[in-house]
Amino acid sequence: MLIEKEYLKLSEILYYLQRFGDLNPKIISAISKIRDAEKLIQWLRENYHYRLYPFPRYEDLGLKKYYVTIYSNYYRISLLDLYDTFDGITTFIFRDVNNPLVINAAIYFTSTSFDKVLDYLQDEGIIFHYDIHKVDEEKFYPIDYSIFNFNKGVFEGLLSSPRKPFELPDLTEGFSPDDLDVKILGKKQERADISLKDLSSLLGVSFKDVLYHTQAHVIGKGLIKFYSVYLYKPDFRLEVSFKEEEVLEELSKIPSMYYVYKLDDKSYVANIRDSSSTLLSYLKFISSLKEKDTIETYLHPYDQQYMITASIPYEHFEKGRWNFNTEVMMLRAEKLVKKIEKEEENKKEEND
Repeated sequence: MLIEKEYLKLSEILYYLQRFGDLNPKIISAISKIRDAEKLIQWLRENYHYRLYPFPRYEDLGLKKYYVTIYSNYYRISLLDLYDTFDGITTFIFRDVNNPLVINAAIYFTSTSFDKVLDYLQDEGIIFHYDIHKVDEEKFYPIDYSIFNFNKGVFEGLLSSPRKPFELPDLTEGFSPDDLDVKILGKKQERADISLKDLSSLLGVSFKDVLYHTQAHVIGKGLIKFYSVYLYKPDFRLEVSFKEEEVLEELSKIPSMYYVYKLDDKSYVANIRDSSSTLLSYLKFISSLKEKDTIETYLHPYDQQYMITASIPYEHFEKGRWNFNTEVMMLRAEKLVKKIEKEEENKKEEND
């Protein structure tokens, strides 16, 4: 059973981990002035579902980020099929549990030329509408563990005051990442708990090279904007769409709101991950803000039927450049259309 003093130590360590990462726990100990920080970080790894997730500085990787909303004509369209259709360029695809015809996706690409796939799916009647918006700005909010019950593994209530966003400085200064830099970053997103030793084996590269590229390039050149630390397996993810800055400040009182992006139409999309015990209180709080703004909420359970998440599309980065092929996507889209048509035919035969 933890005591209050230990609560404070852990929440402060988690505060610094989300700013500096955990590659060298001695740095966290020095900055926080908590002598046993290294032991406490190890204790967190052993006793919780500890994950340190890096957010990439994708602009310096030569990518743009797009937020896509798809309005489908079919409830049962597979999110994994959509992911495969777009050849792995989506970092997430989510289906709203309250309206399964609404699918939200984030796409890393170099332009909007992937829209030809959406046009084709629309022409074939698979979807009836879609919206594409470029992500113009990102805001990162370190998860606030000051009101986290470490014994129960849950957040207890809302914060008393708004939080401020944080972002690590951009140190690229014209630096061009190589293939190994991009693979390291992508693999760390895929498996946030992977060690550098295991990563070197996975990539077939010496530990020395992986360590150097991680320290000198991925971290040293600022290819990571921010880290999120999770101590629990989330049950759900909420996306909250709104336009007023005042609403953003209020939403930052939710301790597990970790990421917000501003789209090219000036609207915001806030992202919240948490366990089911907090869902009702969060929804009530968000509902109370609707007198300030027009707010839309999308609920995504952690289930493959409703959620597919992925890393940056590092498989498409070769010899220092991105190699995307929209023709491959079009061929896969054609296969998807045929698959759905076949499923509908079988369904009709069963009903007859």
